[in-house]
Amino acid sequence: MPTNAHVRSSSKETQPERAHVEVLTAGANRGARLMQPAFAEFNRTSIRFTLAPIYADPVPARAASLVLEAERRGIPARGIEARIEEILPSREFKHLPLILSVDNPEAIAIALETAVLAERPVLIYFLIRLPNEELVGFRAVLQRGDEEHQRVGALFFRRLAQVTARSGAAAVLGAEGRPEHLAVEMAYRRWFADHMNANLTKIVAKIRPESDPFEITTDGQTTMSLLMRESPDGWTDPSAIARDVVEQPTDPIIRGRDFAVAEIGPDGIRFHIARMRALDGKPAVRAAAVVDPDAYEAADVARQERARRETQEALQRAERHSVSRTQPVFTTD
Repeated sequence: MPTNAHVRSSSKETQPERAHVEVLTAGANRGARLMQPAFAEFNRTSIRFTLAPIYADPVPARAASLVLEAERRGIPARGIEARIEEILPSREFKHLPLILSVDNPEAIAIALETAVLAERPVLIYFLIRLPNEELVGFRAVLQRGDEEHQRVGALFFRRLAQVTARSGAAAVLGAEGRPEHLAVEMAYRRWFADHMNANLTKIVAKIRPESDPFEITTDGQTTMSLLMRESPDGWTDPSAIARDVVEQPTDPIIRGRDFAVAEIGPDGIRFHIARMRALDGKPAVRAAAVVDPDAYEAADVARQERARRETQEALQRAERHSVSRTQPVFTTD
């Protein structure tokens, strides 16, 4: 029978209070700034947690500036003017989840070497422009106690630091970068944000994360598991690397899906894209890219030659497209 009786709805007082989760974030520049919408969206939709980043950055006023931006988005945050390795041992921050979002691979290596993974989980977000102009997005989630992935991850970034020019974000997504990379940047940022939202609260709650420890993308959409292999004596035959990975994988590999291998050599890193065939389970190497000083030097020479050629072509186009009394245009409505 219909009734007009008022049904009391749940008030804020009866709703469970959300846990306040502080997240130590290394870096308060472009990457951390573009991750703020993900924090805001998470806090808007979560019924269990409120994420509160603590930005650590050694550049004066940069962390404070990002805290102000966070507050404008309704994100509780605070800033510390310090290098991340300086505050990792502090009792105040000892057990907080750590997000590494810096443009310097050496800083990531140092943080991984300094962090005690028995105390905290770690997430990493990083962009790499390869010598062949391909843009690689790198993301990682390391659970508490996963010292083996921590060790090889530190080695990977230590080696990457040895072959990285002192350039910063401008060489990848700025005036010195490729326009096509800037055009697809937000796809990579969404790929990072999806990863953080899917994994952060799980590792805070000590639940197995959804993602593999290391993953990469070359388009901001397709995710490939990244496995690490050490080749201290020189490059190994790619087919042997792929076969070794398939026979003794450190992480699960799905048949019929591409995966990547980062081969850490004595002088650089070589990325292999491979696939375990769906029919017979055997590996098939699809592509490779080398990151070492020689590769970057060759790429720089090629870029300079391309720039010279493009400049000459631009001058010729400008001359052809010039408008003057002797080169009039025709118009219509």
